[in-house]
Amino acid sequence: MKIKYVAVSLLGFSNGIFVGGGIVALLTLLDIVPRLAQLTDTYDRIKVYEKIVIIGAVFAAFTSLSGVSINLGKFTVVVVGFFVGVFIGLLASALAEVLNVIPVLIRRFRLEGYASYIIYSLIAGKVLGALLNWFLY
Repeated sequence: MKIKYVAVSLLGFSNGIFVGGGIVALLTLLDIVPRLAQLTDTYDRIKVYEKIVIIGAVFAAFTSLSGVSINLGKFTVVVVGFFVGVFIGLLASALAEVLNVIPVLIRRFRLEGYASYIIYSLIAGKVLGALLNWFLY
């Protein structure tokens, strides 16, 4: 019986290592922290940004795995949700930029004159999907 708990613990730990490694590789590949420092002209605070990302990941993992919950009110949830949405949007945009998804699709399907419509459609779809998820679920 103890072997089962040890095996499940090792499996969970190794899965966490793989997922964490994948996230770190993605953040490193996309150069999110240096790019944000470049855009905001705050290279002197890049170590602070890196520490905040690490602290946030550890805090999120801790609250996800434990039964700890923090009730800070609706306003705080909205503010935190906004910043999480900004981060996810930046991550998705950076991934699309690195992979050159939109230019490749526009060239491949010969849609050069419709690029602005495609981008606005992607934005509208993302906003509509987020709103539907927010209000229905």
